[in-house]
Amino acid sequence: MIQRDFSTIVPELDNPSEFVDFKKQVIYDYWLAVVSRQCSIAGRKEVLTGKAKFGIVGDGKELPQIAMAKAFKNGDWRSGYYRDQTLLMALGISSVEDFFAQLYADVENDPFSAGRQMNSHFATPMTDNNGEWLDLTAQKNSSSDISCTGGQMGRALGLALASKLYRNPLFESQYFSENGNEVSFCTIGDASTAEGAFWETMNAAAIMKVPLVVGVWDDGYGISVPVELQTVKSSISKALEGFIVDDNGDGMYIFKAKAWDYQELCMVFDEAARLSRKNHIPSLVHVTEVTQPQGHSTSGSHERYKSKQRLQWERDFDCIFKMKEWMLINSIATEEEITKVDEDAKTYVKECKNKAWERYTTPINVENEKLTNIFNSILNEKQSPEISKLSDEFNKAVNPLFSELVHIARNLDILLKIEGRSNKHLAEFINTRHAEGKSRYDHHLYSETKYSALNVPEVKPVFSSISEELSGYQVLNKFFDIAFGKYPNLVAFGEDVGKIGDVNQGFAGMQAKYGTDKIFDCGIREWTIASQAIGLAMRGFRPIAEIQYLDYVTYALSPLSDDLATLRYRSNGIQKAPAIIRTRGHRLEGIWHAGSPMGMLLNSLKGMYLC
Repeated sequence: MIQRDFSTIVPELDNPSEFVDFKKQVIYDYWLAVVSRQCSIAGRKEVLTGKAKFGIVGDGKELPQIAMAKAFKNGDWRSGYYRDQTLLMALGISSVEDFFAQLYADVENDPFSAGRQMNSHFATPMTDNNGEWLDLTAQKNSSSDISCTGGQMGRALGLALASKLYRNPLFESQYFSENGNEVSFCTIGDASTAEGAFWETMNAAAIMKVPLVVGVWDDGYGISVPVELQTVKSSISKALEGFIVDDNGDGMYIFKAKAWDYQELCMVFDEAARLSRKNHIPSLVHVTEVTQPQGHSTSGSHERYKSKQRLQWERDFDCIFKMKEWMLINSIATEEEITKVDEDAKTYVKECKNKAWERYTTPINVENEKLTNIFNSILNEKQSPEISKLSDEFNKAVNPLFSELVHIARNLDILLKIEGRSNKHLAEFINTRHAEGKSRYDHHLYSETKYSALNVPEVKPVFSSISEELSGYQVLNKFFDIAFGKYPNLVAFGEDVGKIGDVNQGFAGMQAKYGTDKIFDCGIREWTIASQAIGLAMRGFRPIAEIQYLDYVTYALSPLSDDLATLRYRSNGIQKAPAIIRTRGHRLEGIWHAGSPMGMLLNSLKGMYLC
């Protein structure tokens, strides 16, 4: 475990003007923490009052995320956890209004997923509307979140691996890297470190030596399950002690910091990122003593499983309360100044929330009024008990969504047809909503740009009496030789792909010809082989990830179905990962090694082309 002297930094600021700047920064950080906390409180209320469907928020993790943001530079990447709102706000990626727009699933104003994902699932644009890459070195980048716990780990590995490959540049990388100095920041809840994806990723990151910084938020529970039932020795940093970097540079850096210690957190994350950025060795920051003021989510109450003593401890060691205490002790702010910051933050969040709600509901209210008028005209024309009953239900609806208006309108249309009637305004209302729904939700499952795989022209085979006769693996081998010579950003990896050229020799001789950065071996770890392809593809590479046999794709199914297949859709087309997953099998000669999970793949990988 790396230890540092984290004594108070206030006395080190001897220059009076420097102290003024320091005070301003600390007060701003405190304000941001309170803003994020108020977002969490308001977000929970919006769900419980029916204005949003579901909410998971980041209360209790504000200070660690502000500290992580300080170490985050342009060109760096985040592969995260759905409690990272403070980090995204500190990075300037999410505004408070953006946060609430996604909470409301506001198609028009959610910049991260256009209402396709639940709250705190962040994504930054990687391409323009034509599918052309943006300059990713000039911005702070967040890969699109998924909800599956631990699912972010493998993608983070691929994002970090890209930096390693860019340090010895294989191709012109002006939009993707500056000498491989970018760090991949990954965040995860402590309970999710029990997932196999976490261990597989940490092992692979240490072996491959990549600049990955993993922040673990440890609040002592996984919903209601305490850490002693999650992790050996009740500590992920203790459990990983065998991974600590040695004199040969093998392993990883491991740090610990308390979630309520602002100074310690800032210095630890700065050091972890600095070492990983410079040395391309992964770091893990185990953030302990995290509190969860509102419990796990809006679906339950933590009073059901936490003792009164634990709940009191969480109040006493709340990170915002402790930061306020520290600021007062060190004369950074007075009680009156802090109270004003608290009040200003609360007012600011309320104003932003109201603006987001107004933007979201204004177009719904317009359609609500249209449907009200349609109901009135139908009932004025002819009274109907069933339609009157439906009208009453409609009028009692609180904050109806677009989908609920359509549902009511369709039920009204059915009742009219039963009575042998129709209404042209109702038909127009339903048809318009369906067209809007298609426009909003039926795009970006696959590429809709000129780079779509369907736009690749077919090349017909040409045979003659002098055509060379080759085995299948030799044809593939010739193709790969041509492809690696033509595309400098093409890489291939997997089990036995490198030195022996894969078990069926498709890559035979390729590593010797093109180098170990282009074609390389991986251990037996299908989950992260597929996942690292996602991260590499998001940073400009065209990876071929080999899963040795078709049956083993089952081990990689989670990152393929949850992440790669859905990436373009769930980010509303602002992100892409043009990766190829290669495998072999389908001989139908046995259950394993020659079996065929093809039906499973066809039905679970919508968003990928299967050849």
